[in-house]
Amino acid sequence: MNWNTIPTFDDENAKVVRHDDTPFGAPLVEVLYGATDAEGNPVAPTEGSDEDGHGTWAALEVAGEYRLLSWRRPASEGGGTEFGFGMATDPRPVLEADIAKKEGLVERMQQLLDGGDYHGGGSVLRQTMDEWRATPNWHTPREDELWEEFQSRRKAFYDRRSSAREETAERKRALIGQAKSLADSTEWKATAERFHELMDQWKAAGSAGHEEDERLWEQYNSYQHAFYNHRSEHYQQMRAEHAANKKAKQALIAEAREVVQPTADWSPRQWKEANARMRDLMGAWKQVGPVDREDSDRLWNEFNGLRQKFFDAQHAHHEEVEAQQDANAAGKQELIETARRIAAAEDYSAEATQQMRDLDVRWKALGYAGSARNDALWDEFRTAKESFWDARRAHNDERHAQWLQKTQEALERKRGQIASLNDQIERLQSRIDHATVMVSESRLNEWAGWIDEKKERIAELERQVADIEQKLK
Repeated sequence: MNWNTIPTFDDENAKVVRHDDTPFGAPLVEVLYGATDAEGNPVAPTEGSDEDGHGTWAALEVAGEYRLLSWRRPASEGGGTEFGFGMATDPRPVLEADIAKKEGLVERMQQLLDGGDYHGGGSVLRQTMDEWRATPNWHTPREDELWEEFQSRRKAFYDRRSSAREETAERKRALIGQAKSLADSTEWKATAERFHELMDQWKAAGSAGHEEDERLWEQYNSYQHAFYNHRSEHYQQMRAEHAANKKAKQALIAEAREVVQPTADWSPRQWKEANARMRDLMGAWKQVGPVDREDSDRLWNEFNGLRQKFFDAQHAHHEEVEAQQDANAAGKQELIETARRIAAAEDYSAEATQQMRDLDVRWKALGYAGSARNDALWDEFRTAKESFWDARRAHNDERHAQWLQKTQEALERKRGQIASLNDQIERLQSRIDHATVMVSESRLNEWAGWIDEKKERIAELERQVADIEQKLK
């Protein structure tokens, strides 16, 4: 309600009070009128007190008009509020409080702008607007200024929020592009970790607006789901393959268990066949794919334990065989030395002849001495015997020509023995050169020792050949 003039209400005692220094952006004019004394006679109103029952009319002077703020009738007229909704006589404290509240809301808007929370600040903005609307508007110039400032900050917030949402949308579109490039990846672990990182970035990106967020999320999530569905299918297939591989390895374990059985009565052929079978099983094991992690070590330990049990038994068997062969070789070497002593004695009596023949019986009673030594020992034994028998024949043969022929034959045999020993040396050297990791170092050293023994034997045979050739001159 605007007034063009200041009313005095036809009260010659009315008092007009003007306040130029106000926080309202305009002077405040008050009219105090209708005061009476105790007998009801008109009197001049008392400023700052309403004991005389005066009425109060208060307005702001704006652009030559008076904007009514409050109007309370004097007690003589009933003291009712004509305007201002029950406001107290002095409206300034109420106006000042309302303006201060609006200034605080403007400051809160500025803080919201300065804080830069354009994603979560919407609720604060709405709350601030609700508080502004709940605060009475007295239409003072200062309120108009504050409203413009408030609206300016609101608009700035919305503008910045719009810009921030667009930036967020751009970031999310970039994340969608990355998710799209990963959707068909088969690098399961690395890609899953990358999707976790993208998800963290998505959450940290903020909001691009509810509808835009929903639309962008639908795109992003479709690529994310495509990858995880693809990975799930892969893992299902992998689990099926692992299950099949587990059955295959369990079957190999069962076969290995059949190989590892009591072996005390096995023949050399059986040992050879079992060894080949166990190596074939190892080759088959390597061809089978992986199994679940919780089964991998357990199955391998079971399979390898059976292999180790077999090879331990095989090693023990070989050691037993070698020990027996060593004993046989020692016995044969003793017979060779005996034959040499008989031959060297040049005693061709019936007793000496029978002793030489008995050596053959004893030789046959001894077992195998091993492929690397057996032939060499036999050659030595035969050489020692033949030297006796040759000499005996030469002794008994009166014809020098026959002796000469026999001696020549002995010479060729010795040369043949030398050739045979050289062949044996070549075979042993080939074994050493092509030995696998399964051949122990002690076995390699043993073969090398046999080579040295054969070379010594060749040297001895060469000396014998030289001796014979010397005799034939």
